[in-house]
Amino acid sequence: FFFFFFQAEDGIRDLVRSRGLGDVYKRQVLALDTGNAVLDVYRELVALHEANKIDFANTMVFNLYEYYEISKGHPFSVRKFIEDGLLNKINVKQENIHLLDSTIPEAKMDEYTKKYDDTIKALGGIDILLLGVGNMGHMGLNGPASPPDAKTRLVNLDKWALISSIPDFSEFKFIPKRGLTMGIPNIFDSKRVLFIATGDHKAEVVRKTVEGSVTSDLLVTHFQRNPNATVYIDEAASSRLTQTLTPWFVCSVDWTLVSNRARAVCHLSEELQKPISELETRDFLQYSLQTLIKQYPIEVLTKEVMSMLGKKIVSQSELPRGKKVIIFSPHPDDDIISMGGTLLKLVANGNSVHCIYMTPGTNAVFDHEVEKFLFNRVNFARSINDEDMLRKDQEHYDRVMKFLKEKSESKFGMKDTDDVKLIKKLIRQGEGVSTCSFCNVDGYEFLDPPLYRSGKSKKNPLSKEDIDIVWDVLVRHQPDLVYAAGDLTDPNGTHRLCLRAITKAFEKYGEGSKPELWLYRGAWQEFHPVDADIFVTMTKDDLLQKRDGIFRHQSQKDRPPQPGHSGKEFWQSSEERNLGTAKRLVGYGFEGLYAIEGFKLYRKECVLTEVINATLSLFLVH
Repeated sequence: FFFFFFQAEDGIRDLVRSRGLGDVYKRQVLALDTGNAVLDVYRELVALHEANKIDFANTMVFNLYEYYEISKGHPFSVRKFIEDGLLNKINVKQENIHLLDSTIPEAKMDEYTKKYDDTIKALGGIDILLLGVGNMGHMGLNGPASPPDAKTRLVNLDKWALISSIPDFSEFKFIPKRGLTMGIPNIFDSKRVLFIATGDHKAEVVRKTVEGSVTSDLLVTHFQRNPNATVYIDEAASSRLTQTLTPWFVCSVDWTLVSNRARAVCHLSEELQKPISELETRDFLQYSLQTLIKQYPIEVLTKEVMSMLGKKIVSQSELPRGKKVIIFSPHPDDDIISMGGTLLKLVANGNSVHCIYMTPGTNAVFDHEVEKFLFNRVNFARSINDEDMLRKDQEHYDRVMKFLKEKSESKFGMKDTDDVKLIKKLIRQGEGVSTCSFCNVDGYEFLDPPLYRSGKSKKNPLSKEDIDIVWDVLVRHQPDLVYAAGDLTDPNGTHRLCLRAITKAFEKYGEGSKPELWLYRGAWQEFHPVDADIFVTMTKDDLLQKRDGIFRHQSQKDRPPQPGHSGKEFWQSSEERNLGTAKRLVGYGFEGLYAIEGFKLYRKECVLTEVINATLSLFLVH
């Protein structure tokens, strides 16, 4: 079943209203987590409160973890995240807020953590637990090595907890190495658990949580024994579940849908490593597909699927010519990373191509790039003997370097000053311009929407101004074709917000004529061959040329500040996906394919669109 995002909030709202609203005798105990998906829940709760549909007067609030020794007002603290996202916007009483205190001296830690557990116990335990699970099944800072009976305590952050914290702290050296975490019994004994996971990097832990054996090596599997635990996941996080990969094993399937037939045939081909044309009756029977071949003869079925896939494969000669094309790129490098091969072919075909960079991407620039930028300015002024320019640039250099020194010497990092953010913005813009020059596009623009102005990895909610900015671009350019990033699993949610801004802007067209909107992927995930509408072929030379374009983004080379969950450079992930898609199609029986970029035509009725329009579409699994 598909449930939209607001239904997750309905679960919280209904419980809070039934136990808290208008009831002065009972208290509602909430335990809160962090993360992009959780932040969206907070925003919905705030909206409900502002509409007088929910009251937090009798609500008690706890949190799952906090970084140790970080100040309570630090911009990257868990406390600050929860306060800014929820608590400061609702009518919860200050005396009812019990967030873990990161400033407690270590000598008093045992006394403090015992009191924390005792407070929860005295309140009757957690009523509602909002849990965003980590890649390795972490709950708070409780990981695979945590014993099931571990109480609230001070712990060392393990490898995966440290990696997941990089987006907030920008550099590894600023990440706190210890933290306070809620005890596991408090978590497991919660009366209602809302478990939220999004993105393909969470797919494996979701599969193990929902379908695997209960094991202490993956603590979240113990929720299988909690009848009041509900798992909310998006399309990408569901990608490895049996009911997604092979639904015919667990339920009846509507074989009249060609997409279902094609997915089953492709899966069979991949599992058996046999070309589609060579699949036999026993292959279908072995994988419980007897109902499929009973309705559709194998020869007809395999020819149908090969024909459907074959029609999607296009070369440069089949791409548009003489069209006005806009490519929306969430960050200044997403276009070249995800569709660089196609971008170059569109330009070569005589299309008027404009690249629109939707956010500055400043969060993904190391501080040493700022120093290098300023040093070059000072050195240039000195080299041309321009004393006035040199004086101004030297003053600017000294001021910024003083801040960067303070930041570097700080224990947990600092938010960048406006000067530093501007320089990082200019660095990313310069790299974007360099790539546009390399690709020979007709023009480019850099947008600065409010959604990116939080100064943190967690973005601001989508606003009317964000949508209006996109609509203004569409009105001014009057494009025939629009390309936009359709990979919704980037760790910080920027792609998802940018795509929603675009689709909302497209709604302004109404029922009249509008440009085609094509979705690309590649940086974080790829379309399944059945889901893609076209495959643009690339030669080895095309792939190397695309790599050269990616290398124009030197601030993102070698070790980008926001590398994602694979640990690979973006050009490596991109090529791996392009080569992998081609290899997949070759395995089906298509010859002569080296690399491929896949695209999907935006359709309002498609599931992907519903994921976008609801901010986060949730796939409900009990």
